[in-house]
Amino acid sequence: MDMELQRIMIEGFWPASQGMFSQEETLESIVPDACPDISRIVSAVGKVFLKDKELGEGSLRLSGTARVTVLYIPEGEEAPRSLEVSIPFQCVRDDPQFHAGCPVQATVQAASADARTINPRKMLVRVNLAVWAAAYQQERRELSCDVNCGEGAGMEKLLTTRKCSVIPDVAEKVFTFSDVLRPPASKPEMEELLLYRAELGTMDAKFIGKKLVLKGDIQLVTLYRGGEELIPVRFELPYSQILDLGTVPDEAEPDVAVTLKSVDCRLRDGELEVTMEALAQAALWVQQPVTLISDAYCLKQPIDVERSPERLCTMVERSSRREVARKLCESGIPAKQVLDCAVTVTSMASAPVEGGMEFTAQAAASILYLSEDDALCGVDVELPVSCRAELPAGCTCSCICRPIGEAAAVPVTGGVEVRFETEFAWTTLREEQVSCVSELKPSAARETGVRPSVVIRRVERGEALWDIAKACGSTVEDICGANGLASGEAAEGVLLLIPAKRC
Repeated sequence: MDMELQRIMIEGFWPASQGMFSQEETLESIVPDACPDISRIVSAVGKVFLKDKELGEGSLRLSGTARVTVLYIPEGEEAPRSLEVSIPFQCVRDDPQFHAGCPVQATVQAASADARTINPRKMLVRVNLAVWAAAYQQERRELSCDVNCGEGAGMEKLLTTRKCSVIPDVAEKVFTFSDVLRPPASKPEMEELLLYRAELGTMDAKFIGKKLVLKGDIQLVTLYRGGEELIPVRFELPYSQILDLGTVPDEAEPDVAVTLKSVDCRLRDGELEVTMEALAQAALWVQQPVTLISDAYCLKQPIDVERSPERLCTMVERSSRREVARKLCESGIPAKQVLDCAVTVTSMASAPVEGGMEFTAQAAASILYLSEDDALCGVDVELPVSCRAELPAGCTCSCICRPIGEAAAVPVTGGVEVRFETEFAWTTLREEQVSCVSELKPSAARETGVRPSVVIRRVERGEALWDIAKACGSTVEDICGANGLASGEAAEGVLLLIPAKRC
């Protein structure tokens, strides 16, 4: 008897490694000759721009530049000045799951920054980088889904259907956009730009044909001098981009990340000329049913069946939840007006709890304010934000967290109260081993004796009707018909009539 296994191909990418890590960079910086001596450092604001990412065997290398804007009060003056210090960085992450040539997604941000004076002409600048990275391993596997043996061969097949998730494509695109900005008519004209920073705002992704359309905005936060006043202004810069994809199956779901590669702001004739370069990264998730042949036997002749365990991966859920954090930031100098409040997520941790997983993000808020006598002051505060997610048994879960919207900070007795919202977004994955037929061939063993037409058999613990039918040379359909079973299952200890199959 000729027997030929039919096979299907599962091809795509799967997350090999993903997570968050941090790295600290420091630099001693000299105050330029054109700038006055430092009397007091008020605050430091960090911006991080990713330049290159390289994945090698067992390591990931990210490089870029961190820019730290230092606000300070010069000696003999009251009005603040600003200096920008550039710190090149290289982040190296070792992981045996990293392989050269695999796609990698990465975002980098400044978790915190500070500066301290060594002397009036020199300062030590520090920036803490928060890095999130995900690497994808390409997979290509052949699995047996059926067997061809012709009609009347007496072949019984156990076919099982499972859900399988793959990532058919991982794409990225660098894009730039620019704008010329002016403050609202109610605000004074821009005379000197003291600091700026960019925050990723809302983002929406949807498919149009084989193209992924991204629409979102970047919030540009500025502090400038207008006359004798210090003026904070937030600008919204919308963008729209199209990522061309080779394959977009039905029901594909995008996982998108955007990170900044550069931001350039120049004040000219009262207008702010802004140019930004960003990197859009997308992984497409597709979930599809897969039918496999798990076992087989023949009623006409003995056959040898070889089975092997196959790994199937499924994305069970992608979900998100928003949590509000609030804390009193105690300041030694009472606040009259808050000028800026920047919030970043510095680290992430997870711990199993009953029925799920608890994620804890460490957040940092940097607040810039005016005191009662209009002195510029800065204060920082750290606080944890937690979120709990349900986690089915046998699943793993990865999570990222980022601030959402504009943080609110208001002067109160004893300091400044800060309030902000964060979004936890997690992906739940399941990996399972499924038995699959890898080879079929006629058996050298020969059946001896005469098989009775009916056998009475008790169902043992853990025994399925398929096992009984295979052992007794019958079929599940015939056993159900002889015993009036509608569900295809029988309880432990039940006596069954097993009719022999006549081929």
